[in-house]
Amino acid sequence: MFMSKKHKKTAWVSKTRIIEKPWGEERTWSGFTGVHGKSLFIRAGHKTSFKYNTAKNETLFLRRGQAMAIFGNEYSVVEPGGDNPIEERQMKEGDVLHVQSGCPYRLIALEDCEFIEVGDCLSSTVVRLEDDYGRCDPNEDDDSEET
Repeated sequence: MFMSKKHKKTAWVSKTRIIEKPWGEERTWSGFTGVHGKSLFIRAGHKTSFKYNTAKNETLFLRRGQAMAIFGNEYSVVEPGGDNPIEERQMKEGDVLHVQSGCPYRLIALEDCEFIEVGDCLSSTVVRLEDDYGRCDPNEDDDSEET
């Protein structure tokens, strides 16, 4: 089978980028077009912003520690209560939180935690609804597309 060298697939090694956060740090890495990953290290007693992403869907795997996940559906902010409650679920090692775009969420570290995050959109905007560190300016790139 003939394959053009223009379209040759390959593998590569790259570096992570460490970004200090008020709640800990994140280590980001790029993947393929539109896919990225992060390791989020959240110190016990700290929490991420309560926010949503305008375009990005993400999956957060709790690799180490225990956390509280606070989350809702796409209407939880504009039509709270009833069919759109904000939920809380305790997470332990091995649990996964799936978050679709437009759905608010927050992570609270009950003990030192490490989350592995995989997202599908690099150009999403974060809309912060609450933040303990004064970062509710939607134009400020703090939790990147984060978390």
